[in-house]
Amino acid sequence: MLRTTHASWITAISALALIALLLVACGDSTPKLSDAQAQAISNEIFAALRSALVAGLTPPASRSAALPTLPETLQSAQPVRPRDCTISDNGESCNIAITYQGNCPEGGTIAIDGTFLYTLDNSGNGTDSSTLIVTPAACAVSDITFNGNPSLTFSTQFAMQGYALYFPIAFSGKGGITYGPNPAGSCSIDVSATATSPVSCTISGKICGRSVSGTC
Repeated sequence: MLRTTHASWITAISALALIALLLVACGDSTPKLSDAQAQAISNEIFAALRSALVAGLTPPASRSAALPTLPETLQSAQPVRPRDCTISDNGESCNIAITYQGNCPEGGTIAIDGTFLYTLDNSGNGTDSSTLIVTPAACAVSDITFNGNPSLTFSTQFAMQGYALYFPIAFSGKGGITYGPNPAGSCSIDVSATATSPVSCTISGKICGRSVSGTC
């Protein structure tokens, strides 16, 4: 009886080991983005964010062919759209709608919708609570096409003092995408950008498990 029990345990352990090996093998065979493809996706997302904020926060007459940095764009936001700000005895609150759709380098589009929202007291001090939804649709870059799954949510965190932007500024984005055709799959995105001045803004984070970096 003891021999039978011992043999049964050996059989069970062997079966579990085989299942574990199969699971590892299946995980390793899952198609993954390359570092270059993940970086290209990151570049496109942040380029679209810059374009969206430029379109929503700066007057057409002041725009140039070269996109300003994200912090430079935010610096110009407070005085540009006074019609979107409500003044009260306690200060002012601004709620600027951002609606943008741009073309991706190799086809498809990337849309951005949300609000640029901040409140100031009578001394021009305050904080923001802005949120932007980024939705790529068959957006093709670097031989990979990606879509929102269903979208990416970006938020900003910064303060204003004396009606001027106060550094640092933080951007953070999370969500999911699907991608293909080679490789094909789905994954999550968790990226952030930190600006310490109008000309110093760096990107970091993960796209589909790949590290990404850059300037913003």
